Amino acid sequence: MSEILAFDIAIIGGGMVGTSLANMLAVSQPQLRIALIEAQPFARADEIHYQASFDARSTALSYGTAKILRELGLWETLQQHITPIAQVHVSDRGHFLGGLIDAAANNLDAVGYVVENAWLGKVLLGHLQAQETIQCFAPAKVVQLIPQENSARLQVQADGQEFFIDAALAVVADGGDSAVRRNLGIATQVREYGQTAIITNVEFSEPHAGVAYERFTDQGPIALLPLGESIYAQQSALVWTLPTDQAEKILQASEEDFLSQLQARFGFRVGKLTRVARRYAYPLQLLLAEEQIRSHVVLLGNAAHFLHPVAGQGFNLALRDCACLVETLRGAIANKLSPGDLSVLQTYLDRQAFDQQLTIEFSDKLVRLFSNDHLPLIALRHLGLFSLEYFPLLKDQFIAQTMGTAGRQFQWKQNLLLPSQSASETVEGSTANTTPGTTFDVIIVGAGLVGASLACAIAQTGSARQLRIAVIEAGSEAQHFSGDNFDPRVVALTHASEKLLRKIGCWDAIVRARVCAYREMKVWDGEGTAAIEFDCAEVQQNHLGHIVENSLIVNQLRARMAQLPNITLIQPATVTDLIPLEQQHSAVQIRLDNGSELRAELIVAADGAKSRVRELAGFSTREWDYGQQAIITTVRTEQPHEFTAWQRFMHTGPLAFLPLQNNGDAHQCSIVWSADDELAQQLMELDDGAFCARLTLAFESRLGNVRTCDKRYVIPLRQRHATSYIKRGIALVGDAAHNIHPLAGQGVNLGLLDVIALAEELERALVRALPLSDESILRRYQRKRLAGNLGMMAAMETFKRLFGSQSLAVNWLRNTGMRQLNSITAVKKIIVNAALGVQ
Repeated sequence: MSEILAFDIAIIGGGMVGTSLANMLAVSQPQLRIALIEAQPFARADEIHYQASFDARSTALSYGTAKILRELGLWETLQQHITPIAQVHVSDRGHFLGGLIDAAANNLDAVGYVVENAWLGKVLLGHLQAQETIQCFAPAKVVQLIPQENSARLQVQADGQEFFIDAALAVVADGGDSAVRRNLGIATQVREYGQTAIITNVEFSEPHAGVAYERFTDQGPIALLPLGESIYAQQSALVWTLPTDQAEKILQASEEDFLSQLQARFGFRVGKLTRVARRYAYPLQLLLAEEQIRSHVVLLGNAAHFLHPVAGQGFNLALRDCACLVETLRGAIANKLSPGDLSVLQTYLDRQAFDQQLTIEFSDKLVRLFSNDHLPLIALRHLGLFSLEYFPLLKDQFIAQTMGTAGRQFQWKQNLLLPSQSASETVEGSTANTTPGTTFDVIIVGAGLVGASLACAIAQTGSARQLRIAVIEAGSEAQHFSGDNFDPRVVALTHASEKLLRKIGCWDAIVRARVCAYREMKVWDGEGTAAIEFDCAEVQQNHLGHIVENSLIVNQLRARMAQLPNITLIQPATVTDLIPLEQQHSAVQIRLDNGSELRAELIVAADGAKSRVRELAGFSTREWDYGQQAIITTVRTEQPHEFTAWQRFMHTGPLAFLPLQNNGDAHQCSIVWSADDELAQQLMELDDGAFCARLTLAFESRLGNVRTCDKRYVIPLRQRHATSYIKRGIALVGDAAHNIHPLAGQGVNLGLLDVIALAEELERALVRALPLSDESILRRYQRKRLAGNLGMMAAMETFKRLFGSQSLAVNWLRNTGMRQLNSITAVKKIIVNAALGVQ
């Protein structure tokens, strides 16, 4: 019998995906034995030389891909011959609208990067050949993959010899035309685009200035990616997509005719086109494997999903798949599971399914939308490009998808404590050495929903159980929750917020008390006829969120705080002064209104929109009045609410009906009616009957008549945002950092996302034996939250202005946009999952 070699993991295909995975596995799990089988011969590492070629093909690396390559330790070498993309300019030929993604505007070094495939391959190969745990078989061919009970067996031919490789996991990464996939009988879904991509390099008369262009035409997209390390370089990689019959003609055209036709389609944004390199043609299709996993087998890269190159997402998605797989395998191995166990591979696929689905649909819908001259689609393109400039939330999501930063971030690389260091020692190392009783590690000012959540999140983190946490609350007692009447203040909790409360240990008690899950959301324009409907089934969830009373959440958080021995609640007490200390690790001392003084490495302000700590610390803010007030109360409607959240936009302000449930009664809703100051005052002066009649009219009787209402409360609306969330030893969270318009119900959820981010960073500090006030830790927290919060605030401001306008042109744009958006499932998924905080 032929020789049988044993490995932990065998990777079939030594292209960029296969070599990337092998390198990541070797770094993350150095105890694994890895086989890499490639049909073409590899160069030796000492034979690797690089010389830029005008004929070379290139790949666009997303920002997320660059992050993975940095973690892999390759970036310093790679960036010697990489072109940063400073801007991406998106335009629609024949129409005036366009969009711009700018690195500087997003506080980034680059939106992405362009690298010659030859250079990327050489760097990956050089790193791979330096790994002692990887054995390369090249040139070698996998004749057959034979499933075994506890492994996968590969029949391999090399140098005229035949042998077998047994591996706990076989990774199929041999490209879109995968022979191994065919031999396994795995079917594929194929969508022919009827297009061919001409790939080459071009030279022009003006410097590219680091700008990448995506030019959409009725025949297909044209992409230019800058080449050359200098912004003054005058070459770009070209991907020109055309109908197949036209592509064949242009491919055979003379250099002069080729450049002339390209100039006519692209324009003169880079000056006059002067030179073209050797041209390659690739018929385009979307190819998806119907199975990505089997017991002891997983498909990666083009073998799993081959995408249209319009958005440059193919390799970037594949590398994220690699990161997710390595992260999953690391967890499985730590739990003594086989890397090829079907349950392990299913976990990987479940984690990565949304990213794959979203990226595939994003690429597919983009090319189908822009390669069409039908009038409705032209209008939709206009709306999309308009939105890129004027709707920050949508632009942020588009940028995140393009840059590969949307969705969950991976922890694929093993982070270890120093050999002589334990987790308890890192906690002790971060504790300030000062007088017992008045000294804490963390002081949180504010025991409301955000402050109490943060205290619980920190206190029960594995590395933080020895921390001393003080929570300062000005109120004399927690807000009382009554099961008889509904609290007028409710919160629409997202999936991310629910996950945090579940992790803290409060969620089950909250559900037992009273919550109302909503499955649909219906939004419509009160000044027109358009509407958007969101359904939880569209994002494979069983609900979109929960409506929960504020007092119920706070009461359960307080109960949880009382169960955690490392939390001290000081109540009632008010901070009257902040006293910065000179010692390096003892950052701040506070004075309370009872005369006592406390000190801690880190002070967290969670004391609301009018934060006293923020004021004492001298944080600057940007703020303005909306000229509106929000009326909140609980109402009973004639018809049941259908477990749906309703929102009507009017030029005087939005009106929201949020479903409530008590012992099966589904006829009550919490309302938030944002109205201009004068109208709000008039509404507050009405008696209950007249108010219910006005409310029924404003709500267009969607739930029949509003029959009764509880006591009404009015809250002035004001936008406020701290220009920075951190200072030495101080961090702002929740409304102390940002206070937004309630039209999307995101205020509390943004605060809980702050909690998640800050708790993660504090755990990071403890594991690394860093002071909790370490500047790098606080800056990481700010980077995680500042841009997202600003994007949400800008989006809310944009929506308020857009729906507050009575202009006929704006009215048409609103209604056209809403109708078109409601018909595009992929974009709706982006919006819903961003709002839910689904990773």
